[in-house]
Amino acid sequence: MIFILFIPIFLFSLNLSEILVHPKSYVRDFYLTEFMRETNSTTLAYKAYNSLYRPKPFKHLRILAKKDKKFAEIYRCVNVKKSYFRDVNISCILNNGLSFRTISKLSLKDKRYLYKNLPPSTLKSAIKYLIDKNFDYVYDTYEMGYLFLLHYPNKKEIDEYVKDFSPFYGKYFDRFVKTAIFNDMTTLQISLLLNVDYRKQPDKVKWWLFLNALDLNKEKDALKILKSIKNKKSREYFWLALLTKDTSYTQKLLQFKRVNFYTLWTREEYNLHFNVITKILKEPYSPLKYDQRNPWQVLKFFHRLKRGNLKKLIKELNNPNSMALKALALDKYHKFNINYFITPKMYDDKNASFKAFVYAIARQESRFIPASVSRSYALGTMQMMPFLIRSYKGDVFKQFDYNQNIKLSVKHLKWLFKKLKNPLFVAYAYNGGIGFVKRRVIPKFNRYNKYEPFLSMELVPYDESREYGKKVIANFVIYSKIFNHPLKLRDILKP
Repeated sequence: MIFILFIPIFLFSLNLSEILVHPKSYVRDFYLTEFMRETNSTTLAYKAYNSLYRPKPFKHLRILAKKDKKFAEIYRCVNVKKSYFRDVNISCILNNGLSFRTISKLSLKDKRYLYKNLPPSTLKSAIKYLIDKNFDYVYDTYEMGYLFLLHYPNKKEIDEYVKDFSPFYGKYFDRFVKTAIFNDMTTLQISLLLNVDYRKQPDKVKWWLFLNALDLNKEKDALKILKSIKNKKSREYFWLALLTKDTSYTQKLLQFKRVNFYTLWTREEYNLHFNVITKILKEPYSPLKYDQRNPWQVLKFFHRLKRGNLKKLIKELNNPNSMALKALALDKYHKFNINYFITPKMYDDKNASFKAFVYAIARQESRFIPASVSRSYALGTMQMMPFLIRSYKGDVFKQFDYNQNIKLSVKHLKWLFKKLKNPLFVAYAYNGGIGFVKRRVIPKFNRYNKYEPFLSMELVPYDESREYGKKVIANFVIYSKIFNHPLKLRDILKP
């Protein structure tokens, strides 16, 4: 869910001075980026670049490179290609201008060239392993281990070489375990099961060690690890109930008031429903103080939201044009124990099921706040990326109106449904792209396991996409009921 910062609906003719009067934010960065794209002045483009809140070297230097040759050289340094890597200063490669994934695919001659010219470093040692095809020491140090584990393309080739996990214990050890599972590194997975004392690991590592054991069909080991997790939430109780059939865990789940995938599935089992609130406005309406269509007023709202006095703030938001903000404030005021599923008049469709899915996505993406911008400059209620908006012949500056934004996103969603059919896969693809779903998600779901599709849902590779899919289909079920086309999670997840 992204609703971090917001875009003005009134800046359609880009003027650098007008943009720069606003506070530094992702909103301003979006407009500065668009200004850089449109201006014919290299000087002004560079001034905009220097004014960015969070510069993105690949994106912004690429824009500058098209305007001035001196920036083209800088861009070549941060984004070194296989075709010209010998022509750039070796420091560009040492500073990650050429990815290790690409280096690993170079010819033996090119690898030897790099090894000869690089100063002593982890990267140089790694290239020596590639040249010798000797991976005996790739896991001996933290830096080398993660370099290979995260970036070497053929994970199977380095699967068997880990002998000691101690260099990786600590803050990012869960990443180590996840990479082994996501890439089916069976030798490493078995070693994790046999050689890691789960009792000494924090809960987030235990969770992945649990999934590792379950993926290896070691249910008893998996259950021991799961039970050892101290801070159990709905996810852990769901899996405990699934593995043990113990109704005491089910009762724990039924006590959760918040709608999510796990609690919704459990309530469906008992034909129990959540209390869901759709209407939050009461007449007479308050004067409009924070307009959700105005990004700078919304930004002020978020500052107020952090400061407290939520009762007073909620009263000030009792207006149709601040309804999404009020829903958010109510959610925080009630500590997220009440389920607000508002239904702003943003989209209608004779197909109530598809309409419910659109609302499910919108709730997850922006909480229905129309002037939303993400860190990656995804825009509007449905968080459409600028490149996608342009591919559908849309105007990026008109995406902060419900109708314009949803019109394009509906086109995209219908295309995804045509290709993928399954609402869960469509949700993953809306977040991570259809290529990601075809390469990394569907193959997981096509295997046999006693606990499918739940296990595969837990093993979707990207953290954001994994949770996004669960949240969207839970929203989908709730909105389907609201729009009088009820369905259950079981209807979505059936083979």
